[in-house]
Amino acid sequence: MCHGKGSFHHPLVRITTSVCKRSGHIGGTQAAPATIIQPLKGCAGKVTSACGPKIYEFVFDNSGILSEKCREQLLNAGRECHDSDTNSILSEGEFSKEEREEILARHSEVWNLCKRSGHIGGTQPVPAPTVQPLTGCAGKVTSACGPKVYAFVFDKSGVLSKKCCELLSNAGRQCHDSETNSILSKEEFSAEEKKEIMKRHNQVWNLCKKNGHIDIENTVF
Repeated sequence: MCHGKGSFHHPLVRITTSVCKRSGHIGGTQAAPATIIQPLKGCAGKVTSACGPKIYEFVFDNSGILSEKCREQLLNAGRECHDSDTNSILSEGEFSKEEREEILARHSEVWNLCKRSGHIGGTQPVPAPTVQPLTGCAGKVTSACGPKVYAFVFDKSGVLSKKCCELLSNAGRQCHDSETNSILSKEEFSAEEKKEIMKRHNQVWNLCKKNGHIDIENTVF
């Protein structure tokens, strides 16, 4: 059932929301809704009506502040209740695959952050630590070849000459891995993007070792 600006009732949170924003149409031709998942028995009330919406905001809206008290309530409720509440809300709303992946990532993040710190503050999650390149790798791939390796791995474009492939191979696999992981840690990529980047990261190494050069236009993957 779709409401305009109605009240969203749930043991975790009672929050004003617009379900119609997530739906392309209203009426009898709409696909049958998925089965609604009910929260686990015994979870209701373990997180108060003051803290529930704050957890909801972090997980579903990527915003909000969780006090130490809310952190303690979430941890005392337990991971099973935390999982149950999020899955129940996901089953009641219409979310794209990408939205679900992001929500579940923040769902795990709020749990881990609460276990690690006394509170969660600010409007953004605490960023993951930046991975620094291995010592001794800098300069092994020149400023002329480095951007070409980057273009292949991150943008699937460009040409790597025999010279660039030699520099990459001589730098070694550990340096190649280190450089890619360092860039991944500094920028925001979706899970799917990271998967594709790591696939090309392996391809550029294997193709350089096999062929001695890479021309993206003439390479069969």
